[in-house]
Amino acid sequence: MSNAGKVLVVLIMLASLVWMILMAGVTQLNRNGNQALIELNNKVEKLTDDVQTARADIVKTKDQTSVLQEQMDKELTVIRSRQLEVERVNSNIKEILSRVQYQLATVGETVKNAEATAKQRADEKVAEQKALDDAKADVQTLKGQNQELTNRLTGLRNEFKATLKTNTSLVGQTVK
Repeated sequence: MSNAGKVLVVLIMLASLVWMILMAGVTQLNRNGNQALIELNNKVEKLTDDVQTARADIVKTKDQTSVLQEQMDKELTVIRSRQLEVERVNSNIKEILSRVQYQLATVGETVKNAEATAKQRADEKVAEQKALDDAKADVQTLKGQNQELTNRLTGLRNEFKATLKTNTSLVGQTVK
């Protein structure tokens, strides 16, 4: 074999070795790229699940808030109806008192009985006023609770907006 043939064989052997080394490097790059792609896909799936969970939590919170508001509305309606009943009873008491006073003016014999009745009516009025004051205090307590729940709802909404913004930016970065 001639020198040119020997040199050519050596060059072909060296080129084959270089070609195998390059192929091994490309294969390793493909493996690393596929692993990174799999990890990114897993992260995207996890973030998608987290967004769905957050949405479900928001719906649940909204439902609870609606139920609580409906319950508070019902309680407020009951308190108002009680207040109207107290006012009606108070009006009836005033009417009865005026009748008694009229009878006192016309009938002098029943003065002692009328005084006892008037005292009894006054005691009932005080009791009704106390009940009215208690109902008003209950209304004030419910207003305070409503304010606390409204503040809590506002805080939860702000927290949700921040979480949604963070998740959106993370998903945007993941997509890029």
